Amino acid sequence: MLQDIYYQYKGAAMMLFRREKDEVAFCGTAFLVHSDGYLVTAAHLIADRAELMVLPMEEVSGFATVGAESVAPISVEIRRIDRQCDIALLKFVQEIEVSMPEHIMGIPEEVPTGNSVACLGFPFGHYHIYTHLITQAVVSAKILSGNETRIFLFDTMVHDGTRGAPLINLYDGRIIGVVGGRFEPQELMPQKLDRSETPIRTNISYAVSIDHASKLMEDEALTIV
Repeated sequence: MLQDIYYQYKGAAMMLFRREKDEVAFCGTAFLVHSDGYLVTAAHLIADRAELMVLPMEEVSGFATVGAESVAPISVEIRRIDRQCDIALLKFVQEIEVSMPEHIMGIPEEVPTGNSVACLGFPFGHYHIYTHLITQAVVSAKILSGNETRIFLFDTMVHDGTRGAPLINLYDGRIIGVVGGRFEPQELMPQKLDRSETPIRTNISYAVSIDHASKLMEDEALTIV
């Protein structure tokens, strides 16, 4: 099952970079959601006026090298962004033919606690190891943040490079969330509680429901498949 998920989404998950003067810095992961060249990622990875680009993985058989020097970057622009829900919708600057499977957007409301999920990203991209990593997890809880953002908690500790990656329902192979990073309980604490205590470190990660990305796609007048 994981093998099927990997081959379905390996071409859609891409490395996200930003250009700063003469340097290019790795940010995290972004993934294709529409055949017109639209991608989704976590909003906290990017600045509003950042010069952004993505790199797809090379098609290789066997063991892949960790570098990606031979792959040309693709410039992308920010089309919609929701800072509160931590979702950004990007688009290729140039017209590029994209082959997309149909019906990739899942229905988060129908995913029960305990459901098996997977995420596919580039966890070690900050260390210049540019290769996909697929990890499996279980939905540990479904919660609402203080601003009504719908969030999945899952029981795998993701590394920074996986932020922005798709969270995929293993039951039907559809995307149900956008990985935000490790879950920090103190971020959801009411203001009246004492925040001076040592922060709690967990092995739990979170993903924002794909519904919030779907809203940005609707605002862009895109047909969601």
